[in-house]
Amino acid sequence: MMVHRKVYFICLFWASVLGLQAQSRALQDTLNNRVMLLGALLQSGNSEQAQIEAEWYRDFLSRHRLPIQPEALTLISSIYKANKDERSATLMLSEAELSARRDPNPVTKAALLSVLVKECARWDLPELALTTQQMLSVAQDSIRTRAQRKEKVQVKLQLDSLVELRKKELAIQEQYFQVDRNKAYVLGGVLGIVFFALVLVNLRNVRLWRKRLQKKEMEMALLQAQPDVLPVNLSTQTATIEEVPELVADVTPILSPASPANAWFGGEHPEQIALIIEPNRQIVLYLKSLLADRFQIETARTPYEGLQMANSILPDLIVCDAILNGKTGIDVARQLKLSEKTSHIPIVLLSDHHGNEGKLDALRAGADVWFTRPILDDHFDASIQRLIDDRKIKHTLFQRFLHLYFSENRISIEDPFLAQTVQWIEQNLSDPNFTAEEIARKMQLTKQHYFKKLLVLTGKEPVQLIREMRLEKAKSLLEKRAGTPQAISELVGFSSPGTFSLAFKEYFGENTLLLNVEYRR
Repeated sequence: MMVHRKVYFICLFWASVLGLQAQSRALQDTLNNRVMLLGALLQSGNSEQAQIEAEWYRDFLSRHRLPIQPEALTLISSIYKANKDERSATLMLSEAELSARRDPNPVTKAALLSVLVKECARWDLPELALTTQQMLSVAQDSIRTRAQRKEKVQVKLQLDSLVELRKKELAIQEQYFQVDRNKAYVLGGVLGIVFFALVLVNLRNVRLWRKRLQKKEMEMALLQAQPDVLPVNLSTQTATIEEVPELVADVTPILSPASPANAWFGGEHPEQIALIIEPNRQIVLYLKSLLADRFQIETARTPYEGLQMANSILPDLIVCDAILNGKTGIDVARQLKLSEKTSHIPIVLLSDHHGNEGKLDALRAGADVWFTRPILDDHFDASIQRLIDDRKIKHTLFQRFLHLYFSENRISIEDPFLAQTVQWIEQNLSDPNFTAEEIARKMQLTKQHYFKKLLVLTGKEPVQLIREMRLEKAKSLLEKRAGTPQAISELVGFSSPGTFSLAFKEYFGENTLLLNVEYRR
């Protein structure tokens, strides 16, 4: 009998639980349907019928002691607002506040209170809004406390799992061979010494083979220079430098700086100079490796040293870091671009910024090219080559400008340095004693600085430029039949007609007398 009673009570308990769940689902479905109905009535503009349904909804909640839902609260408040029923709205908000007080779940409580705060502000109920806001703060603090507590529990579980993993790892390590730390240091030191000795032996062998290779290159150069003196059958007999000392002098033309064989001995040096203004030695060494095949490298570590070297040696390229000690590289680059001596020198700026910020740094400094570290070899080489090609293009454009200067199709030149140079040469063409030193003095530049800058911008030395302008002027006068070649040669500053005739034929490839006769015909 006792067993049957226990089974009976268990079945009764589960039946009541299932009944409560079914009843709860039915109530929830009813509430959802009523909320949908209220929304449809309010949207259709039937506010009076909507308020009747709202009162039924509130009565239904009161009879079943259910809290009002946040979305229902907003919807009913809008219905009362449409009907201008402030009394019902105040009563509903007060009931919602009491319902929120009784709610033990801080999540649902906070959701209802957040909506209630907005509706109290909407109906201008400051006291109720203040009370609701205080309750909302308490509920949110409770939610954060729960979240922190849950997070602490998760962290503790993770720590426990890490401890277990560490124990397993130690257990696995105990199965392997272990060496004392001091013994490991000694063993590592011995291995390091052995490795260092092997490296030294390898370097010695490399140096030895390099010397042998240089010796063979010298012997091949000797063979090419004097094939008749050395033995013919190289398979049985080989001549060396020690055996034929008298031929060493004959190898000088072969080992000139332009010859490939001289590259083995480091005899070929680039003519152009690159100045690197960078305090970091590692970056300087890296930039040297990228530029050494095209430039002689000069370095400066400080802004003052960089400005001083740039004004003294007038390099063909300046690579400047945007960050220097005591003064930014942007200011250094800007000062170089504003100076008359160094404004023509292309500047490469190394910036720490990316995208538009790096481009802004370059524009502020007046730099021609900018890079963001780390520098990519291919991109850097391509940009430097582009700067070199741009210089050649400028030389070609200036040559075209010079050809058209004394014609009706004269084109303008934007560079003020070149414009003043050409203007002063034109004004003194008839003076055979006119030299470029006078232009340098007028521009307040030294002879070296002026000559170097003119050569960089035009590809011509001052003497060559003056000579070519005199010949271009002479050709223009001959084409206009302005006088005899003798008179024109004096007019453009040549000391004698014979010198003028030879120079004209060498430059234009035609004789001045024949040209004058042709125009007279």
